[in-house]
This record gives sequence, C-alpha cells and structure tokens, in this order.
Amino acid sequence: MDNGSLWLLLVLALAIGWALGYRYKASRQEAQTQTYTPPNDMKHRLQLLFDTYSDEAIDQFIQGLEVRPDTLPLHISIGKHFRTEGEVDKAILVHQNLMAHPELSDQASEPIIYELAKDYRAAGLYDRAEALLMQLRGSKEFGVRSRKLLLDIYEREQDWEDAVATAQQIDLRKHPDVSLKTAYYWCEIAQRKQQQHNLVEARMALRKALSSDRTCVRAYLMMAEIEIQVGAYQAAIKQLKQVAQFAPEYAVLSLPLLRECSLETDTLDKFHRYLEQLFAETGQMQLQLALIDSLVRNDQREAANTLLSALLERAPDLPVMRLWLKLNAHNSIGQSLPYEAIDKVVEQQYRALPAFQCGHCGFAGEIINWLCPSCRNWQTTKPRLDYLKTSDQRAHAALDNT
Repeated sequence: MDNGSLWLLLVLALAIGWALGYRYKASRQEAQTQTYTPPNDMKHRLQLLFDTYSDEAIDQFIQGLEVRPDTLPLHISIGKHFRTEGEVDKAILVHQNLMAHPELSDQASEPIIYELAKDYRAAGLYDRAEALLMQLRGSKEFGVRSRKLLLDIYEREQDWEDAVATAQQIDLRKHPDVSLKTAYYWCEIAQRKQQQHNLVEARMALRKALSSDRTCVRAYLMMAEIEIQVGAYQAAIKQLKQVAQFAPEYAVLSLPLLRECSLETDTLDKFHRYLEQLFAETGQMQLQLALIDSLVRNDQREAANTLLSALLERAPDLPVMRLWLKLNAHNSIGQSLPYEAIDKVVEQQYRALPAFQCGHCGFAGEIINWLCPSCRNWQTTKPRLDYLKTSDQRAHAALDNT
C-alpha cells in the first residue's frame, strides 16, 4: 500500500477516533456500562473505511488499533459490521480479541460478550452462544436482551421446555412481544404430548398457552382437535368460535372443523347462520363461499346458486368465479360456453396467488407457517382473504389486514 493511501487511512481513523473520544469524554461511565449504538454518521464513516481500502489494509488497521475504553465502541462496531456483511469469522476474531484483554472492567466486557454471542448464533454455534448468554442473565443492561436471544436459539434448536423456562423469567407486562412467543412454545409442547397420546398434558399445555396470550390461534385449533378426538363436539365448537372473536383474519382456518362438529351434532343450520353473521361482520368472501359450498354438499343446490349469483354480481372476483364455474360445469354439454376450459384458466390464475403470506416480511407459501421461516415471527402468516368492500365492511377488512 503506498504512502498516500496510508495517510488517507490514518486521517480517516483519526476522524473516527476523535468522534468516539468526544462521545467518551462526555459520558465516560455510560460508555462502559451501556451498549454502544453508533450514530448514523459513524456508520457512514465505517462504511467508507470498508469500501475504500483493501481487506489487507483494514486488517492492519484493526490490528494496530489499541484496545482502550475510548476505542472499545469502535472495535465493537467493526465486529458488528463484519457480522452484518456475513463475514462472521472476522466478527468472531474481533470480539474474541477484545475478550482477551483482562484490563477491561466487567461492565465494559458485557457488550463484548453479548456481541460475541450474536456472532456465535449467526455462525450456528448455538452451544457457545448459549454459554455466553448465560453469563449475562444477571446483568442490568443485558439481562432481558440475553434471554430474548436465548429464546431465538432455543427456537432454532426446538428446545421448547428451555424456551418456556427462559420466557417465564421475563416480565411479560413490560415485554408483551414475548407473550405470544410463550404461547406458541406451549403449543409445540402440546403437539408433542398429543403425538404421544397424552391428551391430559396436551390440554394443560394449551391452557397455559392461552393464559400466556388469548390471541393464540393455534391453541384454539389444537384444543378443538383434542375435543373432537374424544367426541366432545360442543366443547370443540366453543373453542373454534374463539378464533373469530380474537383473530377474525384466521376464522377461515376453523371452518372445516366447525362444519364437522355441526354435522356430528346435527346443527348444520346453526353453522350456516354463523357463517352469515361472520360474513356480515367482516366482509370476508371466503366465509360466503364456505357457506355456499356447505349448502351444495348438503344438497341445497338451489339456495347455493341463489347466494352465488348474488355474490357474483356484487364481487366478480376469481374465487367467486371458480365456484360458479364448478357448480355450472355440468351444464357445459351441448352448450357453446366451455365451462371446464374456462375453469382451468381461472384456476391457474387463482393458484398463482399465494394461499398464505406473512404480514411482516411478505414470505408466501401454500401452507400455514405459525413461525415464519423468513423473518421468524410467530403468527404473522395469514390466509389470503378477499373482501366484499361495502361501506360497513371496509373498516373490518382494514383491521384484519393489520
């Protein structure tokens, strides 16, 4: 590297060091006890440093940068930059180098431990990450954050018992984002118990899920499945109706089980009225289509066609058109309209749309993922819904899509 480049690198390093030193002098104690969050201009300077110089020059700069309390934030920021860019091995080396300096106080070491744990997590070294995070459980600054990071590790390892135990150490009133996670951990435990034919413990786990978060859709559906399994259909109906009450955008998932329970209890008319009520409240066309489909399967074809024709006039959408073609395909013989061919075209267009989509990151698929495989958020993947936008129902649709 020529002398000019060395001088430029030195000037840039001095500028970064000056900014960090100024911040450090302003609050020396705060810099040692809290996680350093670089200001936006510092991030830009670091980005300029990495974009301008070669890897060899950057390595020489890092190796020559002394480890002191006032340069500690810069070291940590460099390591975080490496991890963000996918260079986890380099991030680990930077943070391990900081850990090798015993002159740093325990409080100054906490952000290093936390960042190194994140490095190990990113590298898939979950055991090492867990061991470091365990050291931070008593930290005032990093205690809750370390437990939340532990939850992510336990989720990836599917260690639901440890996940529950860790979540219970967090004040859910102050951290409501953990409530829904905890509910789904209990659902995972319940699923294992159900697979082991231990319905008593499965029920107990699901009750704990709902006590953690009343909006846990999966817990209601699983509870209903257990009630159906033992023949308690009325109890199952009660559980299934809770879905529409607490999370109406998931109501369509409960309909197959609701219809099954209605057939077993000879209350199909009540089921039809329930669908009409939900449709009036939410404007979800899937509810009206489910009603029409149920009428057809119950040999009430004339009533089904009347409802479908009215719906087709009000909402000429793909799902409505598909059902209309299905009901009228038997009339295609001897007529000019090729219903079956049209149905295939409509079906292709309809299937091009995802059945489920995450409202947080947009990940789409054909099955419900209670834990989004992309952004790893619980209960953000929702069924695709079509709405009949009347004046009373626009508000419901907007709420359902939030």
